[in-house]
Amino acid sequence: MSYVVLLLISVGVTIYALVDCWRSTDDDVRGLPRPAWILLIILVGPLGVPAFGATAYLLFGRPPSNPRPGGVVAPDDDPEFLRSLDAARSSAAAEERRRREQRERKERDRQEKQQRKNDADGAGSGPEAAEGDGRSTA
Repeated sequence: MSYVVLLLISVGVTIYALVDCWRSTDDDVRGLPRPAWILLIILVGPLGVPAFGATAYLLFGRPPSNPRPGGVVAPDDDPEFLRSLDAARSSAAAEERRRREQRERKERDRQEKQQRKNDADGAGSGPEAAEGDGRSTA
């Protein structure tokens, strides 16, 4: 049973290395040319130690896993991305401030209009209006 598990692991590593080598560019592969790595991966496994060619490719043929200058940078390490986030936040804050001021201005205008209406309604129906009528209350 353990032999079957080791065989499956060996086949899986070999297939992974073969696909990785096949999909990589000539500049990405180190040590040998890419066709030589493919032949090494395919031929060494069945002729000798299983997955030896695949393991050799994964250790010595693949590019180093550390990021190269100019390569992909994580978003939290990318200054340009962080600047764009700051710009988006500041524009969103400015837009929110403008909306809040607009709501406050509308509310103030509504209150002033209501106050003028109340003042106009109050001027025509109060006791002063009755005296100006010419009617006496006595």
